[in-house]
Amino acid sequence: MRLPLLLHLRFPTEGGSYGLWLPWLLLYPILLAVMLIILPLVLVIAAILLPSGKAKPLILAGPYLWLLLASLGDLRVEIRTDHQEMLLNFI
Repeated sequence: MRLPLLLHLRFPTEGGSYGLWLPWLLLYPILLAVMLIILPLVLVIAAILLPSGKAKPLILAGPYLWLLLASLGDLRVEIRTDHQEMLLNFI
Protein backbone atom coordinates (compact mmCIF):
# COMPACT_ATOMS: atom_id res chain seq x y z
CA MET A 1 0.00 0.00 0.00
CA ARG A 2 1.28 3.44 -0.90
CA LEU A 3 -0.11 6.94 -0.96
CA PRO A 4 -1.16 8.18 -4.40
CA LEU A 5 0.94 11.09 -5.60
CA LEU A 6 -1.09 12.19 -8.64
CA LEU A 7 -4.67 12.05 -9.84
CA HIS A 8 -5.15 11.79 -13.58
CA LEU A 9 -8.60 12.86 -14.79
CA ARG A 10 -9.66 12.37 -18.38
CA PHE A 11 -13.07 13.61 -19.42
CA PRO A 12 -14.77 14.20 -22.76
CA THR A 13 -14.97 17.58 -24.49
CA GLU A 14 -16.42 18.65 -27.81
CA GLY A 15 -13.15 18.04 -29.67
CA GLY A 16 -12.19 14.74 -28.05
CA SER A 17 -11.05 14.31 -24.49
CA TYR A 18 -9.16 16.48 -22.02
CA GLY A 19 -6.65 15.21 -19.49
CA LEU A 20 -5.92 16.90 -16.18
CA TRP A 21 -3.16 15.97 -13.72
CA LEU A 22 -3.72 16.97 -10.08
CA PRO A 23 -0.82 16.71 -7.59
CA TRP A 24 -2.20 14.85 -4.55
CA LEU A 25 1.26 15.01 -3.02
CA LEU A 26 0.64 18.67 -2.15
CA LEU A 27 -2.52 17.80 -0.17
CA TYR A 28 -0.81 15.54 2.38
CA PRO A 29 1.07 18.27 4.31
CA ILE A 30 -2.17 20.27 4.52
CA LEU A 31 -4.06 17.21 5.75
CA LEU A 32 -1.40 16.49 8.37
CA ALA A 33 -1.48 20.10 9.58
CA VAL A 34 -5.28 20.01 9.91
CA MET A 35 -5.10 16.72 11.79
CA LEU A 36 -2.51 18.17 14.21
CA ILE A 37 -4.63 21.28 14.80
CA ILE A 38 -7.74 19.20 15.51
CA LEU A 39 -5.89 16.69 17.72
CA PRO A 40 -6.30 18.57 21.05
CA LEU A 41 -10.03 18.96 20.46
CA VAL A 42 -10.36 15.28 19.59
CA LEU A 43 -8.49 14.28 22.75
CA VAL A 44 -10.74 16.46 24.97
CA ILE A 45 -13.91 15.07 23.37
CA ALA A 46 -12.52 11.53 23.63
CA ALA A 47 -11.80 12.06 27.35
CA ILE A 48 -15.41 13.19 27.83
CA LEU A 49 -16.77 10.20 25.87
CA LEU A 50 -14.45 7.65 27.48
CA PRO A 51 -16.83 6.65 30.33
CA SER A 52 -19.62 5.92 27.84
CA GLY A 53 -17.33 3.78 25.65
CA LYS A 54 -17.81 5.88 22.51
CA ALA A 55 -14.29 7.34 22.30
CA LYS A 56 -12.67 4.60 20.20
CA PRO A 57 -14.18 5.56 16.79
CA LEU A 58 -13.26 9.20 17.39
CA ILE A 59 -9.67 8.38 18.28
CA LEU A 60 -9.28 5.99 15.33
CA ALA A 61 -10.78 8.40 12.75
CA GLY A 62 -7.34 9.81 11.83
CA PRO A 63 -5.63 6.44 11.25
CA TYR A 64 -8.68 5.20 9.32
CA LEU A 65 -8.57 8.27 7.08
CA TRP A 66 -4.86 7.72 6.44
CA LEU A 67 -5.52 4.03 5.64
CA LEU A 68 -8.28 5.05 3.23
CA LEU A 69 -5.93 7.43 1.41
CA ALA A 70 -3.21 4.77 1.26
CA SER A 71 -5.73 2.33 -0.23
CA LEU A 72 -6.38 4.70 -3.14
CA GLY A 73 -2.96 3.95 -4.65
CA ASP A 74 -3.29 2.22 -8.05
CA LEU A 75 -7.07 2.77 -8.13
CA ARG A 76 -8.41 3.18 -11.65
CA VAL A 77 -12.04 4.07 -12.33
CA GLU A 78 -13.38 4.07 -15.88
CA ILE A 79 -16.89 5.32 -16.50
CA ARG A 80 -18.29 4.58 -19.95
CA THR A 81 -21.62 5.37 -21.51
CA ASP A 82 -22.72 5.03 -25.11
CA HIS A 83 -20.77 8.07 -26.37
CA GLN A 84 -18.76 9.32 -23.39
CA GLU A 85 -15.86 8.00 -21.37
CA MET A 86 -14.34 9.36 -18.14
CA LEU A 87 -11.23 8.12 -16.36
CA LEU A 88 -10.00 8.68 -12.79
CA ASN A 89 -6.58 7.20 -12.18
CA PHE A 90 -4.75 7.54 -8.85
CA ILE A 91 -1.02 7.16 -9.46
